[in-house]
Amino acid sequence: MIFSRHSVNRPPTPDVRDEHEKEATLQEIISVKLIESGEKERLMELLRERLIDCGWKDEMKALCRAFIKKKGRSNVTVDDLVHLITPKGRGSIPDSVKAELLQRIRTFLVSAAH
Repeated sequence: MIFSRHSVNRPPTPDVRDEHEKEATLQEIISVKLIESGEKERLMELLRERLIDCGWKDEMKALCRAFIKKKGRSNVTVDDLVHLITPKGRGSIPDSVKAELLQRIRTFLVSAAH
Protein backbone atom coordinates (compact mmCIF):
# COMPACT_ATOMS: atom_id res chain seq x y z
CA MET A 1 0.00 0.00 0.00
CA ILE A 2 1.20 3.47 -0.84
CA PHE A 3 0.16 6.38 1.32
CA SER A 4 0.48 9.91 0.06
CA ARG A 5 1.87 12.36 2.52
CA HIS A 6 0.58 15.89 2.81
CA SER A 7 2.81 18.66 4.00
CA VAL A 8 1.77 19.86 7.40
CA ASN A 9 3.31 23.27 6.78
CA ARG A 10 1.54 24.01 3.52
CA PRO A 11 -1.83 25.75 3.77
CA PRO A 12 -4.68 24.10 1.92
CA THR A 13 -5.31 25.22 -1.63
CA PRO A 14 -8.14 27.74 -1.57
CA ASP A 15 -11.33 26.54 -3.12
CA VAL A 16 -12.58 28.79 -5.90
CA ARG A 17 -16.16 28.52 -4.57
CA ASP A 18 -15.06 29.96 -1.21
CA GLU A 19 -13.89 33.17 -2.90
CA HIS A 20 -17.20 33.62 -4.71
CA GLU A 21 -19.22 32.95 -1.59
CA LYS A 22 -17.41 35.76 0.22
CA GLU A 23 -18.47 38.29 -2.40
CA ALA A 24 -21.93 39.69 -1.94
CA THR A 25 -24.35 38.69 -4.64
CA LEU A 26 -26.34 41.29 -6.52
CA GLN A 27 -29.46 40.10 -4.73
CA GLU A 28 -27.78 40.61 -1.35
CA ILE A 29 -26.58 44.10 -2.32
CA ILE A 30 -30.07 45.09 -3.46
CA SER A 31 -31.58 43.68 -0.28
CA VAL A 32 -29.19 45.72 1.88
CA LYS A 33 -29.95 48.90 -0.09
CA LEU A 34 -33.70 48.33 0.25
CA ILE A 35 -33.40 47.83 4.01
CA GLU A 36 -31.00 50.73 4.63
CA SER A 37 -33.16 53.18 2.71
CA GLY A 38 -36.39 52.08 4.37
CA GLU A 39 -37.82 51.18 0.96
CA LYS A 40 -38.29 47.53 1.93
CA GLU A 41 -40.68 48.50 4.72
CA ARG A 42 -42.58 50.83 2.37
CA LEU A 43 -42.86 48.02 -0.20
CA MET A 44 -44.09 45.60 2.46
CA GLU A 45 -46.76 48.08 3.54
CA LEU A 46 -47.82 48.62 -0.08
CA LEU A 47 -48.06 44.84 -0.53
CA ARG A 48 -50.19 44.49 2.61
CA GLU A 49 -52.55 47.22 1.40
CA ARG A 50 -52.89 45.76 -2.09
CA LEU A 51 -53.51 42.23 -0.80
CA ILE A 52 -56.24 43.51 1.52
CA ASP A 53 -57.78 45.66 -1.24
CA CYS A 54 -58.03 42.77 -3.70
CA GLY A 55 -59.49 40.36 -1.14
CA TRP A 56 -56.46 38.07 -1.07
CA LYS A 57 -56.10 38.29 2.72
CA ASP A 58 -59.75 37.38 3.28
CA GLU A 59 -59.42 34.48 0.85
CA MET A 60 -56.41 33.08 2.76
CA LYS A 61 -58.23 33.57 6.07
CA ALA A 62 -61.23 31.66 4.72
CA LEU A 63 -58.98 28.80 3.57
CA CYS A 64 -57.49 28.56 7.05
CA ARG A 65 -60.89 28.64 8.76
CA ALA A 66 -62.29 25.94 6.47
CA PHE A 67 -59.24 23.74 7.11
CA ILE A 68 -59.52 24.23 10.89
CA LYS A 69 -63.24 23.46 10.80
CA LYS A 70 -62.62 20.30 8.79
CA LYS A 71 -59.74 18.99 10.95
CA GLY A 72 -60.83 20.32 14.32
CA ARG A 73 -59.23 23.20 16.18
CA SER A 74 -57.11 21.01 18.46
CA ASN A 75 -55.79 18.94 15.52
CA VAL A 76 -54.27 21.81 13.52
CA THR A 77 -50.86 23.40 14.00
CA VAL A 78 -49.50 26.63 12.61
CA ASP A 79 -47.18 24.53 10.43
CA ASP A 80 -50.21 22.76 8.97
CA LEU A 81 -51.73 26.10 8.03
CA VAL A 82 -48.47 27.38 6.55
CA HIS A 83 -48.13 24.25 4.41
CA LEU A 84 -51.73 24.61 3.29
CA ILE A 85 -51.77 28.27 2.30
CA THR A 86 -48.20 28.96 1.15
CA PRO A 87 -48.50 27.44 -2.34
CA LYS A 88 -52.07 28.68 -2.79
CA GLY A 89 -51.21 32.12 -1.44
CA ARG A 90 -48.20 32.61 -3.67
CA GLY A 91 -50.07 31.37 -6.70
CA SER A 92 -53.07 33.60 -6.16
CA ILE A 93 -51.37 36.99 -5.81
CA PRO A 94 -52.81 39.09 -8.63
CA ASP A 95 -50.43 39.88 -11.50
CA SER A 96 -51.28 43.57 -11.14
CA VAL A 97 -49.93 43.57 -7.57
CA LYS A 98 -46.75 41.78 -8.64
CA ALA A 99 -46.29 44.21 -11.55
CA GLU A 100 -46.76 47.25 -9.30
CA LEU A 101 -44.21 46.01 -6.79
CA LEU A 102 -41.74 45.11 -9.52
CA GLN A 103 -42.09 48.59 -11.03
CA ARG A 104 -41.51 50.20 -7.62
CA ILE A 105 -38.37 48.08 -7.15
CA ARG A 106 -37.09 49.02 -10.62
CA THR A 107 -37.72 52.70 -9.93
CA PHE A 108 -35.85 52.40 -6.65
CA LEU A 109 -32.89 50.70 -8.31
CA VAL A 110 -32.66 53.37 -11.00
CA SER A 111 -32.74 56.16 -8.41
CA ALA A 112 -30.24 54.32 -6.17
CA ALA A 113 -27.82 53.90 -9.08
CA HIS A 114 -27.49 57.67 -9.56
